Amino acid sequence: MSSVEVEERHRLAERWTATLFAGIACLYGASRGGCSSSANRFPNLGAGLQYILKPDQGIVANLEGALGKDGNKALLFKMGYAW
Repeated sequence: MSSVEVEERHRLAERWTATLFAGIACLYGASRGGCSSSANRFPNLGAGLQYILKPDQGIVANLEGALGKDGNKALLFKMGYAW
């Protein structure tokens, strides 16, 4: 599996940020053709809001919505960053 994602952040206020993101993932394996086959490509698109709970410690709360292939949808709440 491989994936690529891009994200744009826009500061709305001192503690509020809006995000837009898009990406694509590909599956590989003996029975799969990799990214050359559209059946193995999984695009996504989404947006969210972020609130900075503790600026000095970098603690944030994120609420995001995402759309994927074949009508897949997600509403996500997460604390912190993935990296």
